[in-house]
Amino acid sequence: MKRTLNVAIVFLLAAGTAYFGYAVAAEQEKAKPAKAEAKGEQVTMTGQLSCTFCKLAHPDTSCKPECCMSCSKAGDPPMLTDAEGNMFLLLTGKMGEALMTPERVKMLGGQVTIKGMLVKGKGIQAIYVDSMEKAEAKAEVKAEAKKTEEKK
Repeated sequence: MKRTLNVAIVFLLAAGTAYFGYAVAAEQEKAKPAKAEAKGEQVTMTGQLSCTFCKLAHPDTSCKPECCMSCSKAGDPPMLTDAEGNMFLLLTGKMGEALMTPERVKMLGGQVTIKGMLVKGKGIQAIYVDSMEKAEAKAEVKAEAKKTEEKK
């Protein structure tokens, strides 16, 4: 009789644990944010990568890379300013992944080329960034090619 009672108790504990685990997993699934589907146009843009705080506080002067790194580490989103002075808030292109990787943080204050989806709405324009690379290397190659042509 005791053995039957012990088996029943073990069975009930196992069933309760399994149900509790299922209930917790179901609640966690409900808590996940729905995947946002942004609508916009695919773009490739080159401009200065800076922190939002400094670019809005003093738009006509360049911010030092150290300052932008500090602002970025504090949580300020990065911003791209193109040659015409248009400003674009930069957002991660992959939900749940950080936009500013250590390699990208090193690019703050410099010229970058960004590929991603441009979205506009209610006074804000932003780019969901798919890729970001340093643009200065491309400019140096063009300048070198121009010098070579002038020598000929």
